[in-house]
Amino acid sequence: MFLQFALTLVGLLVCAGDIVALATLLTWQERAADPGSRRQRLLTGVVPLSSVLLLLYTGPDVFPVGALVAGRGQ
Repeated sequence: MFLQFALTLVGLLVCAGDIVALATLLTWQERAADPGSRRQRLLTGVVPLSSVLLLLYTGPDVFPVGALVAGRGQ
């Protein structure tokens, strides 16, 4: 029971952290001085890091490692 609660809490914290990190990335990108800098920040910072955040956010659902390790993911 406690393990399930702890994992749920960790999952909620990861989701909230991903949302905060994405908001920070988008704010950082929008505060660039000119449109060229905004585009460069978008392509070199926001897109790659938001892909990593998306993988962290959807990873347990898309890639169920626990089921593969237990032999049920075949």
